[in-house]
Amino acid sequence: MMLVSLKTFRSTRKDLINSVAHFLLLMVGAIWFQSFHVKSEDDSVNVIHHVDAVQGGVAKLPCDITPAVKGDKMHIVIWYKEGIKSKPVPIYTFDSRDKQLKQGKHWSDEHILGGRAYFRYQDEPAKLTLDSVKESDGGIYQCRVDFRQTPTRNIKVNLTVIIPPEKLSILDERGVHIPHYILGPYNEGASVNITCVATGGRPLPEVTWWQENALLDESFEPLTARRVRNILHLEQLERRDLHRVFTCQATNNELVTPISSSVTLDMNLRPLWVKLLGENRPLSAENTYELNCEVVGSRPPPTITWWKGSIQMTNTRETTSPDSNTTTSVLTFSPTIDDGGKFLSCRGQQQLIPKSGIEDGWKLDIHHVPLVSLELGSNLNGSTIKEGVDVYFECNIKSNPWVYKVSWRHNAKVLYNNAGVGTIVSNQSLVLQNVTRSRSGLYTCVGSNQEGDGESNVVQLDVKFAPVCRPGQPKIYGVARQEIAEIRCELESNPTDIQFTWKFNNTDNNLLTVDLPQNLIATDRARSTASYQPMTERDYGTLLCSGSNEIGDQREPCVFYINPAGKPDSLSNCTIQNQTVESLHVECIEGFDGGLHQEFIMELYDTLTRKLVNNVTSKIPTFTVSGLESGLEFQIGLYAINKKGKSSTSYLQTHTLKSAEKHTALTPVLLHITPILGILIGVVSSLILVAIIIILVIRVRGASSSDDYKDSRFSCRDGENNSKNSMQTLSKELNSSTDSLEEKNPDIVPHNSGDSEYQEEERAFERLNNSSVRNYNRLQTLEDDHQQRVYDSYNSNEITYAELSLGKQQLSPVIYSNQQSIPMSVIRTQEPTLYAQIDVSKCVQPTYLNSNSVSFSCQSSAVPHQHYSEYMPRPNGEEHLQDGYTTAETPLISNRENNVIQPLREGSCNRSPMSATQPRSTTATATRF
Repeated sequence: MMLVSLKTFRSTRKDLINSVAHFLLLMVGAIWFQSFHVKSEDDSVNVIHHVDAVQGGVAKLPCDITPAVKGDKMHIVIWYKEGIKSKPVPIYTFDSRDKQLKQGKHWSDEHILGGRAYFRYQDEPAKLTLDSVKESDGGIYQCRVDFRQTPTRNIKVNLTVIIPPEKLSILDERGVHIPHYILGPYNEGASVNITCVATGGRPLPEVTWWQENALLDESFEPLTARRVRNILHLEQLERRDLHRVFTCQATNNELVTPISSSVTLDMNLRPLWVKLLGENRPLSAENTYELNCEVVGSRPPPTITWWKGSIQMTNTRETTSPDSNTTTSVLTFSPTIDDGGKFLSCRGQQQLIPKSGIEDGWKLDIHHVPLVSLELGSNLNGSTIKEGVDVYFECNIKSNPWVYKVSWRHNAKVLYNNAGVGTIVSNQSLVLQNVTRSRSGLYTCVGSNQEGDGESNVVQLDVKFAPVCRPGQPKIYGVARQEIAEIRCELESNPTDIQFTWKFNNTDNNLLTVDLPQNLIATDRARSTASYQPMTERDYGTLLCSGSNEIGDQREPCVFYINPAGKPDSLSNCTIQNQTVESLHVECIEGFDGGLHQEFIMELYDTLTRKLVNNVTSKIPTFTVSGLESGLEFQIGLYAINKKGKSSTSYLQTHTLKSAEKHTALTPVLLHITPILGILIGVVSSLILVAIIIILVIRVRGASSSDDYKDSRFSCRDGENNSKNSMQTLSKELNSSTDSLEEKNPDIVPHNSGDSEYQEEERAFERLNNSSVRNYNRLQTLEDDHQQRVYDSYNSNEITYAELSLGKQQLSPVIYSNQQSIPMSVIRTQEPTLYAQIDVSKCVQPTYLNSNSVSFSCQSSAVPHQHYSEYMPRPNGEEHLQDGYTTAETPLISNRENNVIQPLREGSCNRSPMSATQPRSTTATATRF
């Protein structure tokens, strides 16, 4: 509590001291001002100044503070304003007593000046400036200057505050304020009155009209104490008045810029001219043109219309230049033939200005292709024309310009004057003599001028004729047995109401034909379809189709060949025409289609992976496949296919080219042999060497075993033991001689797999020889005079082998063959031909001859033979036998082979015994490989 009371006491004492100081200061000031005031009443005013200031601006009240005596100094400046009270009151002081001017103190009356005043002692003369001058600041100001030595100086300043005009308004003739300061638009040639009204200002402002820097009108008049008006009169507006700017100014002083308001005159202008651009040239009918019409000087853009005679045209578009002075109208015009001679005009008009339209136009000259019409001669009836009559046509033409040529066309092909074939062309007429059905068709005449060719209407010449076959029909049909084939027969005739007749013939005699039943025939005017189903071989032949109409019967029938259908033939001459890094192109020649529609297929396989890469199906034997990988080997399979199946496949081997990057040289990589790889190579080499040694041992043993065989005798006796022994001997001989030939022949490369298969066949051969007597099919009865013919007719594709074995002497095998020529690849070593006489004590007549009561005699026949290598492939199969067979003691001989070997037996049975020079018995056996 004591602390609070002490603070309150100290604050009260401080406020009391300040109040006393302010009071003493005011008392001293009042006394001081009073003393100066009493003194100023005795002094006279030296100078009076008049100063104008604009409300809101800056007022500068001059006061000369320069001492009149050199060395004197200004002490204090006091400003008074009269009219505030009965006596002048100081409103501003500048005190520089006992100090420099820059250290002088400024004081102003806040209630009157409000901090807006400042004395500028450094100016010449010094000035008291008042900022933001108010209307109340106007009046008389007195400046009193006290010097240290010279008398006081008094200067009066009369400050006049000018109030500028507040606003300007520009009104049109109706007294309405002009929006956006755009006056008008007014039509060209009109008169305009523009009123400008200034509001406010003291003194009243002067209102004037200006155009740029030219004064137009300064005759203003006051309306009220605050409004002044000036009316501008514009007579007969001209084109040059467009966009002129008229400015109204109002001012009542020269201190500030006059207030002003401007308006821009907008006008409607009539067109200066209308012109069709370009030249008036002939126009081609039915062509599209763009005609340009230019309208200049109209404001706003004019209304442009196009007229063809009295008809207004509408297919137009307009463009306006950036300065809006030129408007161009474009007419898209397609003239017709009827437009020739009409007047085409363009009319430009400013719709806002009456009677402002201007027009320009051309007279149209329309060129066109000839208008041509064609008609038959006036005395001809087009529906009754038959073959053999004369026909003529008349061509009527309308053309601008006139035609330079007239031509005639039949089915769009030009006709030329040719009296030899009955065609007579005479300018605008055409005569056809002795017409045939080939003259039927569409006729036109064509007129030609510079515009083009004008073709007439089509006149159809309808020549009546009897039915004939329509060309281009399928003639050959491949049909399987019991398959129903739809055979279509199409005829050409006029009229087309045809009665069809179908016949079948399977002989060369056309008179031996059979009519097809009507239930198998379907007829539709000029088309007839026969459903034909061959059941047997005799149902294949020819189908004959013919027809008749009211003109007559068909002379030659349509012939369709019915052939058995089958698979297509394989493709031939398949070649690769082009190969790239990614594509192949193959072309082949097609074979017979089997009587059916065929397609062609190419299958592409990767040679390494055996996978199908691509397949292509085509209607022609030409194939292209792309998108392949470069540098690969491919196998191509090509075949044809139809409804019956596919042909055999033709194969090609090919490859794609290597890409460019694969052709770059590569650094060879040397093979690094590791210990494991070396061991493997050694093991494989050892196995191969052991296998070769085993093969050689087997071959040597096989060669030595041939010395163990004994001599035997070949005879025609009934004993089976001798025959059986001889067959065993032959088997062993063949084995040994085959091995010996293969070992001694340097041209034969041994194959392990081939040898094993050959040895297995030889073992089977021995088992067959050791088996009981085999039965074979009974041979047909042969006459004695046909024996040699049977031998000669033996199949040339089969080879009969025979071996002559002499006791204690090895002979190379001898091949008996009826072939005329043997490929050189088969012949290995040519050896001298060996001849021998076989002594047989008895000749046995074949069983099949006895059964047929045919006499048989053993005749001597020398059978020539050549010695070929027996290394020939054997047939895989053997013919099985039926009931009623003949026994034979030589195994592996079929019916056909028996026919071949029979002459050999006959010749052997009738030969004389061998000479004494050859005492050893011989055995001959034969077999077919």
